[in-house]
Amino acid sequence: LQRLLEIAEGSEFLRLQVEGGGCSGFQYKFSLDTVINPDDRQGQRSVVVVRVFEQGGARVVVDVDSLAFVKGSMVDFSQELIRSSFQVVSNPQAEKGCSCGTSFSVKF
Repeated sequence: LQRLLEIAEGSEFLRLQVEGGGCSGFQYKFSLDTVINPDDRQGQRSVVVVRVFEQGGARVVVDVDSLAFVKGSMVDFSQELIRSSFQVVSNPQAEKGCSCGTSFSVKF
């Protein structure tokens, strides 16, 4: 949370998306964003197109399609010698992942 609060300016939030690709079939994509897309809706209504997770002023937004792939996951900021990045560090929906932590395969 601390790192996200440090880099986010104003109304920026961290957007987490899952896309096809990577060496394991699916990959995580993180970006800073300021706009909930027109087809996004915040909240916990019966039809949720986007889910907003907020703690201590830091917000993470996940679209409903991506949420199915990361439900129950933990997002962390990792700082290593060769890179610093947000990562999904614990994903109960993933069967296995690549060594760099950016792609994964889904449990069936």
